[in-house]
Amino acid sequence: MATTMNDERQPNARDLQRLETRRALAEQAIRLFGERGFDQTTVEEIAASAGVSTRTFFLHFPTKAAAAFPDHGERVDDFVQRLNSGDPFVQPLSQLRSVLLARIDTTSPSRLARYALLSRVPELRDEDARTDRDYEEAIAGFLVLHWGSSPEAVVRANAIANAVIGVVRATLSAAGEHGIDARAVTAEILGRLLGVPLDEPLHSVQPNRKPPASPI
Repeated sequence: MATTMNDERQPNARDLQRLETRRALAEQAIRLFGERGFDQTTVEEIAASAGVSTRTFFLHFPTKAAAAFPDHGERVDDFVQRLNSGDPFVQPLSQLRSVLLARIDTTSPSRLARYALLSRVPELRDEDARTDRDYEEAIAGFLVLHWGSSPEAVVRANAIANAVIGVVRATLSAAGEHGIDARAVTAEILGRLLGVPLDEPLHSVQPNRKPPASPI
């Protein structure tokens, strides 16, 4: 995962230039993927369109697909910070839902273009799923912090993390492809998903639980 710049100092000219180069490469990559197709676009063409060398491209991104996700590390770091910045006594699922909804951005043309590409480009879907695992780990860790590390808590936390990120992925893809309101749809689905009594024990994973008596 990429790391963010130290919060104790202001970004210098080199930092700003690096961010600008990443953004330029990402914008050109997404544009070319949409116009020519992913397979038909080369790293050399992306770099040339952004006015940099192929070597510079690989200083910023390990693969062609990764160029479509330029600020992933920074966004995950910010997501973790927001998750853990709420009232310590707040219901963790409520905090999770609020932070997820606040992070949904369908106003950026480049993000909408990327979401639209996900339905057509398997390589970008794979990269999207890979980056989503960082969010899933962050959510699971946040929930375990609140619920403890018992087997039941870990199962519950990982199941919820996978489910909610799947919802966000589906609605953002549909926003790019069909123009739906991703935030409204996500809010409705999460309300239904997280509105069940999740605080009830998962009896099936309780240790040393005796099997039910036979009715015979």
